[in-house]
Amino acid sequence: MKKSRLIPWIGVAISLVATIFGGWTLAQRINDFNQKNPRIAPYFLPIGITDFEFMGHKVHISDAVDDTGHGDLLVQYDDAIATIPIGVPNPYDLPGLARHTDWLGVFLVGEPEGRTYEEFQQAVKAGEITPRLIFVSRHLNPGIDDSAFGLQVDENSRERGETMRKRWTFGFLELLPDGSFRQWKRKYPESQRAFEGRSQAALLAGQPTPEHNPDDLKEDSWEWYAALHVIPEGRAPTRSFSDGAIAQSGWAFPVTAIGILGLVICLAWALVPNAISRWDEDES
Repeated sequence: MKKSRLIPWIGVAISLVATIFGGWTLAQRINDFNQKNPRIAPYFLPIGITDFEFMGHKVHISDAVDDTGHGDLLVQYDDAIATIPIGVPNPYDLPGLARHTDWLGVFLVGEPEGRTYEEFQQAVKAGEITPRLIFVSRHLNPGIDDSAFGLQVDENSRERGETMRKRWTFGFLELLPDGSFRQWKRKYPESQRAFEGRSQAALLAGQPTPEHNPDDLKEDSWEWYAALHVIPEGRAPTRSFSDGAIAQSGWAFPVTAIGILGLVICLAWALVPNAISRWDEDES
């Protein structure tokens, strides 16, 4: 082996050891974390029909919309009626709740309590647990864009509304076991970057440190998880992951990551072909 190849192959060996040892330690720590911190996110059983019973009370869901799909969704719970404004109008009259899948979810919600999702489903059917019945809705809010451009947007523009995530609101309707209901709203959460920007601006202006809006969705709350079911893929709020298995893994994660990166670089360096010698002009 030429001397010029010795250094990269030593790098390959060291990186391989770091990758194997760090990866094994990382896997062990992730497994230990998951054992000590069981799932806390609630389970959601979707409902796609418009007539059913809950806790001995009749539930009927109907539309009160015009030809373009604008209007309200009516939820009749025995004699009580709740109104949910249409979040994303759909002009097509589809069966069940299919017309509203872009913005509405109806779920039976329950805590895991050590169960798998399949065990949770079976427990609900057997009446072993009492789930909550939740309606969650996503509402677009186009209008004045308060960015640097200050654009005026058509109030009926779904496309612009879909991109303005910070203006989304989420409606929650819970049907209670006694035949009544409660209804409230939450807002799309402010990003950590935006909050830090506001805090910095307040500091420079000599103003008190701002606080997060109490009406924002709170990370890891059941409302947060419910809202994720009606948010399009790739548009969900950014998670902090500050208390997850990776964040608690200590040195194992960076060592594994550096080992993999070093292995790729050193292996490429060790296997690069030698430069091809060129003939002299006299030999050509």
